[in-house]
Amino acid sequence: MLQQVEKRENWASRFGLLMSLAGMAIGLGNVWRFPYLVGYWGGGAFVLAYLVCLMVIVVPLGIIEAGFGKGIQGGTLDAWTVILKNSKAGKLIGSVFCVGYTTMNFYFMTVLAGTIWFSYAFATDMKSRVDPATMYQYMNTEQTTVLTVIAALILAFVVFVLYKGIQSGIEAVSKVMIPGLFVIFAIIIVFALFFVPNIAEGYNFYLNPDFSVLAQPRMWKEAAGQALFSVGVGPGCILVYGSHIKKDADSNISFVTVALIDTCAALIAGFAMIPTAAALGLDTQSGAGLIFIVLPAALAQIPLGNILGILAMFAVFFAGITSAFAQMEVCVTSFVDGFRMNRKRVILAVGAVTMAFVIWSSLSTASFDFWNNFSGNYVFIVTAGLGAIGNNYIFGTRRVLDEYANPGSEVKLGSWFVPLVKYISVPLMIIVMVDSLFPFLP
Repeated sequence: MLQQVEKRENWASRFGLLMSLAGMAIGLGNVWRFPYLVGYWGGGAFVLAYLVCLMVIVVPLGIIEAGFGKGIQGGTLDAWTVILKNSKAGKLIGSVFCVGYTTMNFYFMTVLAGTIWFSYAFATDMKSRVDPATMYQYMNTEQTTVLTVIAALILAFVVFVLYKGIQSGIEAVSKVMIPGLFVIFAIIIVFALFFVPNIAEGYNFYLNPDFSVLAQPRMWKEAAGQALFSVGVGPGCILVYGSHIKKDADSNISFVTVALIDTCAALIAGFAMIPTAAALGLDTQSGAGLIFIVLPAALAQIPLGNILGILAMFAVFFAGITSAFAQMEVCVTSFVDGFRMNRKRVILAVGAVTMAFVIWSSLSTASFDFWNNFSGNYVFIVTAGLGAIGNNYIFGTRRVLDEYANPGSEVKLGSWFVPLVKYISVPLMIIVMVDSLFPFLP
């Protein structure tokens, strides 16, 4: 497989770049975890905390990571080789980073399969015969074979998109799915305004802030964790997607724009679900169940609920599948660049390994729970913290700015930005990482 690597692709357009990076950032956390946390932590107060964490931690670290990727034009193996000035150590650590991040797809496909199954459930009006909680239980216990087949087909689609390339694959699909996601949620919001009784009370619940929760450290920890996980700073996805930005193109404003698009996606998803659930007296604090239990229960009570349900499931699918592209592309780009491999062969190899684990996780609850916990709660947060340390303390924030991020960017970040990153953003990132592994914050 070792050979001279083919010419590297970059994003074809600014819009394609923004939609692709937004697709990487916007995921299932935006459409179920963010709305749930907003409902749990006093509505607008959590949104305020989230925005503070976004601007103080996530955006500064993301600017550096995207700029670093743009500068080296390579994946995690090349990045750590540059950081450590050692090829063997860099390739070893970079491989751990990219493989670890790719393991998220081992369980992710089964979750996406659930959105397809629920689309079928809405299309056949199953909610008129079975309550949503029973539907969800039935899907997880009696439909494992069906979910496995759907998950395998979804993964095959991910492999196909990556096989098509950066421009014809990821960029082309993201330019359709990300705007489509916003359009679907906008339709649901407008429909709710006219047809959901007591919707004003629902919006009051969602937007009326309880500022007393700002005094609770746990709320800030949740906000910081959600912001980091949502945008994807640290493990390598921003680095890899940033590496496909042309060297003379803007990365600073591009990443800030993507962070804002990601936040808007989370907010609009919340507007589409939480007020409706609250207005109808349903539980708004049910985590994953918000999508597969609460939302169907709410739609069962309003006109055209089945059509809206299908649309909602497609929006959730769009959010998830574009993140799945990134979770595999991190590994593909990193191995292609780091070991000078043929891209299409790497895609097929990574896809084959992932397929085996997807089938296993779809058929085994224990496997699903393991990869969900391992990838989401350990691999992501550890690699995010170490990535921030490597980029900013070992390689150097100032060096990334001067050599990679600022050149070609419309807005040049000045000397004030360096201490912000080194003495505020990275230390807070490390605190979040350590607390996630060994909880110590109240």
